[in-house]
Amino acid sequence: MNEPNGPQGVRAQSEDPVLGVAPEILARYNARILDPADAAKVGDQGRLRSTVYTADKVLVSGVAGESARGSLDAIANRLHFRLEPPAGHAERRARLVAHAQDAGHADADSLFATVHRITPLDGQVETPDAWQILQTYRADVGLGTLDANHVGLNHLMFANPYVHGSPYVHGSPYVHGSGEPSAEYAIAGLGGLAPVNWVGHRPTRQLKVNGRRPLVAVLDTGVGQHPWLTKDVVRRGIKVGTVPLGVLGAGADSDIDDGVVDPIQGELGAEVGHGTFVAGLIHQLCPDADILSIRVMNSDGVAEEHVVLEALNALAAQQEAAQRDGDASGMVDVVSLSLGYYHEQPIDSAYDLLLLEPILRLARGGTTVVVAAGNDSTSRPMYPAAFAPHPGGVITQPEHDCVPVVSVGALNPDETTAMFSNDGDWVTMKCPGAALVSTFPTNVNGPAQPSFLWGDRSTLDTDNFVSGFATWSGTSFAAPILAGRIAEHLMSGTCGSMDSADPSTCLDRGWAAFTAATEVCRP
Repeated sequence: MNEPNGPQGVRAQSEDPVLGVAPEILARYNARILDPADAAKVGDQGRLRSTVYTADKVLVSGVAGESARGSLDAIANRLHFRLEPPAGHAERRARLVAHAQDAGHADADSLFATVHRITPLDGQVETPDAWQILQTYRADVGLGTLDANHVGLNHLMFANPYVHGSPYVHGSPYVHGSGEPSAEYAIAGLGGLAPVNWVGHRPTRQLKVNGRRPLVAVLDTGVGQHPWLTKDVVRRGIKVGTVPLGVLGAGADSDIDDGVVDPIQGELGAEVGHGTFVAGLIHQLCPDADILSIRVMNSDGVAEEHVVLEALNALAAQQEAAQRDGDASGMVDVVSLSLGYYHEQPIDSAYDLLLLEPILRLARGGTTVVVAAGNDSTSRPMYPAAFAPHPGGVITQPEHDCVPVVSVGALNPDETTAMFSNDGDWVTMKCPGAALVSTFPTNVNGPAQPSFLWGDRSTLDTDNFVSGFATWSGTSFAAPILAGRIAEHLMSGTCGSMDSADPSTCLDRGWAAFTAATEVCRP
């Protein structure tokens, strides 16, 4: 697709990056890395590739029928396990379904996936493995069947440096060492996370605008304390009906406290401040836009797929109800996602339909879903970014009645492609994504100290962000730049009235803003 914002730089060379995940992350989420060399296969399933998933959970789409769920239960029992929803999940799902029914969705139960926790039967000593249960289920019902495609792994989605780095953070890269050219982006002064001063004016936001403001939903770590990102700019603690969306229903009020994940050593989470940085970029590009913050990711930079799914499905259901009722205040114009995972089965029939379906529902309602392409210097498609139309993809070309997903790679300040950026025909375009400056939570202060301190004089304290601003690099930040540009086109009034919730008008408006920002024309 078109790449209007700069010349082509170095293209990604690595076809299949090594998925290296820190042991503490695997332990925290009871997760495993699928090894294609010894992973169980079903018949002529074809080539498998590595992915990261929670060992004790499987996801079942709401579209799957009772027979599918019964078959899955029977297979689990046969393998000495039982399936049961995690604590609180069944109640949350029931409340979301009830709200959707009240909003007029006749098929409300099909909108929300069910999480099934895998636990040993009483008296059994077994190690849960979602892949084993899923593959046995697929062997029973047949590969490529509707039921098989609507049951899947609960992938871990990353926005942190556990593969090559997404985005790179302060310190050295965690997996491949400093021998790779892309490792430089982890170093403060070369694009790595570091505090800076902002001496310019804050973005100018009009107190009153004609019509509705564009709404950009940011599914991330939440938005922390910052004088730019006040309650009139950022909507936090979002609820659908009576259900707070996000990690454990925490909403999006902030990152975890002050970002400290190790109280003994004062260590900061790898992605503390990530959502605040993203929100600041959107605010710089379109100060008049409202930001809807939903915290789906912890400050370690990890999101469980089922949490992201719930948030996307809830937003889609809310938007559909708003269009049906003619209520433009319920519209979401842009969704910004700076996270992703690599799918284990690179064939059309095995794409993650659970994740694709709510994205398509939003897109058919006129919402542009903007996704970071990933920072692993690879051409291997990362999802959900690779749901962008491309040859050989699950969506091969843009559709008239659906605003395309946009996959965004990263540019250096000189407009060459950033060495870390994923690349390929599934990447729609590139935006600035290296050595950016944006907002950071003002209450974050890590354990590092200045190298030299004398009275009230010192050298830089590299993890004290009291200034409220930082530099950082990653496609995580190229994506919200495009999201902000799309919001600015909507705000300009050239794409149509923001006050209409008519589905056809919303689709026309979304396509007009998409084309203005990407130069990709509507078929």
